[in-house]
Order: sequence, then C-alpha cells, then structure tokens
Amino acid sequence: MKWTTANVKHANYTTKHELFVGTHTGSFKHLLPAADKNPYAQSNLSDLSTLDKDSRVTSLVFGNEAQTEILLGRAKNAAELHSLGTNGGITTRSVNFTAAPIVGLARYNNNLIAGIGNGQIQSVSLEVADEQDEEATPASVIINTGDHMDHLRQCQAAPHIIATGGKARQNNLKVYDLSAEGKQIFTSKNLPNDYLQLEVPVWDSDIGFVDGPNVLATCSRHGYVRLYDTRKQRRPVTHFSSEEHGMSFAALVAHGNYIYTGTTMGALKAFDTRRMKTHVHTYKGFTGGISDLHLDETGKFLSSAALDRYVRVHEAESTVLLYQCYVKSKATKVLIRELSAEQQQPRQQLSDDEDEADEPKTQKNGKNKRQPKARPLDTEYEDMFDQMPTVG
Repeated sequence: MKWTTANVKHANYTTKHELFVGTHTGSFKHLLPAADKNPYAQSNLSDLSTLDKDSRVTSLVFGNEAQTEILLGRAKNAAELHSLGTNGGITTRSVNFTAAPIVGLARYNNNLIAGIGNGQIQSVSLEVADEQDEEATPASVIINTGDHMDHLRQCQAAPHIIATGGKARQNNLKVYDLSAEGKQIFTSKNLPNDYLQLEVPVWDSDIGFVDGPNVLATCSRHGYVRLYDTRKQRRPVTHFSSEEHGMSFAALVAHGNYIYTGTTMGALKAFDTRRMKTHVHTYKGFTGGISDLHLDETGKFLSSAALDRYVRVHEAESTVLLYQCYVKSKATKVLIRELSAEQQQPRQQLSDDEDEADEPKTQKNGKNKRQPKARPLDTEYEDMFDQMPTVG
C-alpha cells in the first residue's frame, strides 16, 4: 500500500479488532476497524467537559488477562478503571494518587499500582464499597525507585513482577516482586566505559518482557536497544546501538523473538533477539513521532499511536499497513484486542446503526444523488476551536 494521509483499510484486513486510543488532549476513544460500512467511526469514552491541560493520557494497559478492563493514567494524579461489557457498555471508576504524572499502571491482588514520574510506586486498594470511600482511600508509597521514572511495566505471565526504567544511571532498569512486599530482585548494570573512559549515557524510555519474567528488553532516547536476562548477568546479554540521527527510541513492545521499537522521528523497526546487530523489519507510513506500540494476543498485528494524529495497524511479519485512521488529536497510547464471538454481533450492529446516519441516501430512479443531511456535532472539535485565539 502506498504512503497516504487518508483513512485507509486494506482489503485483506478481515480480523475483528477494536482499538482504544488515548490522546494528548485527554480524550479516550474507541475505534472499530471491523465495521463494514464505516471502520473509521470514533466514539469518546470519557467526559470531554472534565478535561483540562493536565488530562493527557500517559498510560493505557489492560487490567486483566481477559482484557475486559482497561487501566488509564493521566498527566495529573488521576487514574481510571474502565470495565468493558459484552453488549458494548462501559463503566468507569476514578482513583486518585498523591503525585503526578502517572507513567505506568498495574493491578495486583485487587490493588491498583501506579508508577509516578518522580520515581515512586504507589498503591491504592480497590476493595471499596461506594464512590465516596473510594475517593477518600489514601495512596501509599510502597517503593522508591529513584528520582525519575519514564515507564512501569507489569509482566503478564507473572503479575507479581513489575519493571521500571528512567533517565540517568541511578534510574536504570529495575525489577521488583510485589508478592515479597516490593523487594528489588534485579537491577541492571551499565556497559563498560567507552574508549575515552567516559560513562555510557543511560535512559530507559520503555520496557518490555520478552520471555516471561526473566528476559526483558529496553529502548532508550540515546539510540540503543538492550536485552537482559536476569538469570545470567546484570549487564545486557546483547544490544543494538546506533549513532544515526533520529534513532531516539520512545516506545517498545516484544513478542517471541522480536522486539518492535518506535522512534521520535517516526521510524518503526523490528529487531530479532538472536541477532541484534541491525533491524530486520521497517514499517512505513509515519509522518510523526511514535508514542506507543501494542500487539494483539497472537503477535501478528502491531498497532501504533503517533503524534501525527494517526493510529495504525501493521501486519507484524509482512510489514503491510492494514489500517490507518485520523483521530483528530495527537495519539499518545493505543490498545488492540480481538472481539469475542459474543461481542462481535452487538458491537457490529451498533456501529452499523451509527454509520447509517452518515450514509447519503440514493434515489430509486437509478441516479445516485446525494441529499444534504445534518452531521452530528463533534464536541472535541468545537472545544478546540473555542480555545483558539482570535486573529486580526
């Protein structure tokens, strides 16, 4: 498929997927690429009237293995739990922490775990009967990882294991065991000094678990991708490093033997953990920095959020662009999941009903004449234009 800025969907993209997107303005959107009539229709799952300049979505993960709960974190000290119903409904709970921004979320033993930008890992109990008590539930600091944190990641195979990473050597990759009261079980060690005996700069901007809780991958704004095995040594077992301009990695996701990384200059590359000297795949179609990556459960479909206001789905192995949709705001986080058999029918019907209002009616005399029809009001667009200053 040729490069384009239009909304596109590949003819061979028939898998029933849905996307959840967090944006720079704070909106939380739902897209249904599986819809036949209008696969680019978008619905807002958050109240736009409550958003402010600190509502930027900074974390978006599934809260359980069934992927029926979504944990959303913002640049302020607020997190949300969205429970997805089989009939398309959604319920939301809000949880407040004592610091901001939230750079990672996890759920363990009915506790909501949040990684804060100042290096703290805070916990809030979700065992609350009503909303009034929930708002008053204090957040407790269980771990201090350092003075700067860029990301917190939970291991899906072992939910009691979490990993953190940030800027500078004192905030490098660390792994903690929540079942042992937050005990630190691993901390990475930097590479040896360079030929000038200068310390190699460290900035772990994102983390991914590759093979259970023992093998992890990190990427950096300094242009490296490293692979660690906590059972062998503290230093990376293999790594990729580039001095090329623009190789500033901002997002990472791993599956099997492959690590997928996105840069701040709009380059999406895949690395094979068995030979990390160079990348093995390059994915095209980006015009802005990549802010987040997420794979479906099978690892065959790679979704991405970019600052050019597009979300995309690529086929991981063939690198073909399957889906591209303009979401009006800078996309900061994305999730992809496959609809179950029970969810496909009601969600598909809902999308088709909404799209019928946008489809122009045709005359029965054989001439396809478009009739003017009122379009639904886009609240997010209206708010954006209202906040713009008057020119002249």
